[in-house]
Amino acid sequence: MRKLIAATLFLFSIVLLQNSAFAGILDCKFKDSSMTGITSIEVKEESLILNNELEIPLEKSRVKCGHFGHQTRFDGSALGFQVILKSCSTEAQFEGHIIDSIKKVAADVLCQVK
Repeated sequence: MRKLIAATLFLFSIVLLQNSAFAGILDCKFKDSSMTGITSIEVKEESLILNNELEIPLEKSRVKCGHFGHQTRFDGSALGFQVILKSCSTEAQFEGHIIDSIKKVAADVLCQVK
């Protein structure tokens, strides 16, 4: 019974973190390689903001992430950029890709609560 209660509380805390992650600002950084011309990436109110001026609206959906069950995914496309962010982990973070279709380059990003 204690294990069931502990598991329920753990799942509740993950859901709470996931829902509150977008309540504030997510600060994103390039993982390995960066994109020329992009100096800052933030996620605010379901939009990805590049260089504090370019706004890419994001749509929220649910995806299956292996043993993590269904998690949140954000997709967006505008201004020659395509964005895919998923929260397939137990932490309040999003991992994904930014694709610049004009310059034909892509980079991996990691977004965490600021």
